Amino acid sequence: MSEANVELVRRGIENVERFWAMLDDHVVWDLRARRGIDLEDIYCGREAVIKASRRYWGTWDDYHLDAEELIDVGTSVVVILRERGRGKASGASFDDRYAQVWTFSSGRVVRWEIFPDRAAALAAVGLDE
Repeated sequence: MSEANVELVRRGIENVERFWAMLDDHVVWDLRARRGIDLEDIYCGREAVIKASRRYWGTWDDYHLDAEELIDVGTSVVVILRERGRGKASGASFDDRYAQVWTFSSGRVVRWEIFPDRAAALAAVGLDE
């Protein structure tokens, strides 16, 4: 099942509509570990997560999100990401690396967590660097 989860993450990162379609109705998006983004700490429920992520991604021009590493952890996948773009309002560019943990149940994302780096994400799933 875990290889299937890795493939789901790849597909979700490639296409936001596919990502939103795989969200469980009761998904939790937890951003508490990553500061400095203009979002609440936690979003609960598919519609709330879609609305918040749409708002976030809608603030950027020339936006790119690339998975640099996918680490299979059973029901979860640790994702090391590179995110780049330019602010629509400011024109300021950004280039950032951070980590996420996607947790699955029956092929659906039930928890989506954001971390400042690889080490923090691995620690969250009980692994060391």
